[in-house]
Amino acid sequence: MTLGKLYPLKEPQLQFSVGKHNLAIDPRFGLKTFHPLDYNNGRRDFSSVDIGIISTEDDLDMVLNLLTNLNKPAEPLTKGRSSKVRYDGFETIYSLPLKIPDKESDRIISISNSEINDIIGKPNAFENIITLYNSKIQQYKDRFPGRDTLILHMPEVFKKYFKYNYEDLRDRIKALCVTKRIYTQLLTQNSLSPYDWCDDLWNLSLGLYVKCGGIPWKLEEIEENTCFIGISFGIKRGSGGQEILVGLAEVFDVYGESVSIKIIEEYYRNRIGLHLSRQNTKKLLEAAIEGYKEEKADIPSRVVLHKTTFFNYDEKTGVGDALGKINYDLVYIKIDTNLRLHPDGIFPPQRGTFWRINENKGILYTTGYVEEFKTYPGMATASPLEIVREYGDSDIILLAEEIFKLTKMNWNTTALMNKEPVTIDYSRKVVNLLKSGAVPEEILKDFRYYF
Repeated sequence: MTLGKLYPLKEPQLQFSVGKHNLAIDPRFGLKTFHPLDYNNGRRDFSSVDIGIISTEDDLDMVLNLLTNLNKPAEPLTKGRSSKVRYDGFETIYSLPLKIPDKESDRIISISNSEINDIIGKPNAFENIITLYNSKIQQYKDRFPGRDTLILHMPEVFKKYFKYNYEDLRDRIKALCVTKRIYTQLLTQNSLSPYDWCDDLWNLSLGLYVKCGGIPWKLEEIEENTCFIGISFGIKRGSGGQEILVGLAEVFDVYGESVSIKIIEEYYRNRIGLHLSRQNTKKLLEAAIEGYKEEKADIPSRVVLHKTTFFNYDEKTGVGDALGKINYDLVYIKIDTNLRLHPDGIFPPQRGTFWRINENKGILYTTGYVEEFKTYPGMATASPLEIVREYGDSDIILLAEEIFKLTKMNWNTTALMNKEPVTIDYSRKVVNLLKSGAVPEEILKDFRYYF
């Protein structure tokens, strides 16, 4: 017996041109068939994707081989759970060239074996790796101060330091690039010899296109003049204990011909739990509304706040202080919930299944069985999101539909389904950078830096 009622939400359509046409639910099919949105609406302001490379001398040939394959077609696996859309090559899909430097180009910065040997197994190896990359990144920045995307290869010999004494090496390297205002693509050894070449090339090509400033798609429809804000928390552990960090991402104008996703420069350390004070909540939301006004010369007609912990009294009061008469909804998104639906067959519930438990609470499957693939294209067991409306007048079904749509706005992957909406995913990326030691003055509002 199921309490409440089940609703099958419609799979969100993505739009690849102006007007109500050139629609697709699969990002790969849409890009392959229609090309990117900014190409079709004439707003693309660059004519090529230019890249630089930092790599060890022993792995450079493999890095160049991977990048060269981006310009070639690749067939999808006949077996497996990924999309069966063929990769046709970068220029064919995105309608502009990918410029790969040749081996002798000064756009390639090499890390020598001797530089590695001077670090590995020696005292302070982790920090010395950071220093090495800092030097190489700055060397590239001095040569090419423009908007290139820098490929950073992380060799297998550094793998033991990826997670080291509460530190994340890749996040630290990414933070270096953010502070230097460099768009980056990190590659590990697994990237150089993927299990599914077609899948890997699709995702890598999209990442490079977006970091160049590209706008690949938008949602077909979502409420106009609505501002979606996501807040995530993270714990930074160290020898002196732990501290709570807060990241925020703001999404708006997803109905128009472009998409703005802003990263707010405020963050807070809070030692009393995963909540904000009334004053800090007010300050954070005021910064978000000011960012909206700067972009659109108006205030939003509605604000939807997504948060990964429940809203306590101080937070609810702080939101009210900041938003005043603006209509708003407070939505607690519980990422890990014990609530489940148990279908009769071998597959999990269909993606988009919403179990409305009551007027303020429901369970949404953002991953699950996909009719187009005739299978569940995930690796782990499909688990839903628990959605709780803690304030506001919007119907819980509308709030679920909006979250479902925002799972399709992740420009860092061509996967048909993502579990989290971009409000949460992007705000978590801010937290990861804060954990690495970045400070607010160095946090940039262009979300492309964070991929």
